[in-house]
Amino acid sequence: MHSPIRRRALLGGLTAAVSAPALAQQTTDWPRRPWRIIVAQPPGGNLDILVRAVAEGLRAELGQPVVVENRPGGNGVIGLEACAQSAPDGTTFCALNIENMATVPHTDPELYARYASLRPVTQMASARSVVVAHADVPASDLKQFVAWARTQREVNYGSSGSGSAQQLLFEWLKAREGIQMEHIPFRGIGDAFRELMGGRIQLSYGALALAMPQIRSGRIKPLAMLGSERFPDLPDVPSMVELGYNFPYAGPWWGLAAPGGTPDAIVDRLSSAVRALVSNEDFSARMLAPSYFQGLGTTPAQFAEVIRREREAGAELVRLAGLAPAR
Repeated sequence: MHSPIRRRALLGGLTAAVSAPALAQQTTDWPRRPWRIIVAQPPGGNLDILVRAVAEGLRAELGQPVVVENRPGGNGVIGLEACAQSAPDGTTFCALNIENMATVPHTDPELYARYASLRPVTQMASARSVVVAHADVPASDLKQFVAWARTQREVNYGSSGSGSAQQLLFEWLKAREGIQMEHIPFRGIGDAFRELMGGRIQLSYGALALAMPQIRSGRIKPLAMLGSERFPDLPDVPSMVELGYNFPYAGPWWGLAAPGGTPDAIVDRLSSAVRALVSNEDFSARMLAPSYFQGLGTTPAQFAEVIRREREAGAELVRLAGLAPAR
């Protein structure tokens, strides 16, 4: 006769033997129902544009509807925290940008702690970025803008929030050039660009997906490309490096993350699906290239390594911009 302890052990083993295949079944045939991607920014920004394109492709790739849910606010923390606190069952993922993972941990560690448990899934895409001014600003490049700003009593720049890449760049520029500019944070870069076009702020920057239509319409003017190279569609716009600005950041990237504890099989399945999608020539030509996105589709391990490297670089960038919190 089995003792009660032995009997419970046998029943526990039997339960595990039954539930393990059931769990494997759940994860290997994911997704079995509609799922969502939380975008922690308002509609209309670069990340929102990219996620909606990818979500539409994944709907066909994975055979289930994908709901894109915008949850802006708190410099991204509202949406990312909601994702981090969701059940790790493959029904919720979230989109994030380089600042969320590389600079916010240094500018606002308490904010970052609220979504630090997120699990990297894949780096979806990257893009070139351009510094832009309101059309009436009398400057044709960033050097001329700096000279003009020195003569003004009030110059405002717009960003997607405290600790954002825009704030890092322009606070770095202020410190380097000894100029005064007021930081005006918005819920997202799309909101900042609307204020820029309206002339209520004078300077900002963003990825080409958002900037190019407004540049072509003449409502804003390009001053410099981030990084060391010019962009073929804007051949007369110098790069930051050409102008003598060795700003240690070449442009944005965007990725997907999952709640901590999401099974490997689900994470790997989504990562593989995104990789297949963004490397597809037809999808890239129709959905990515028109918005100047470059598809990446990294594995979870590769994305985790990118985040690690970017976070190390972000610490120095935050220091140079003078945005590190007081100890």
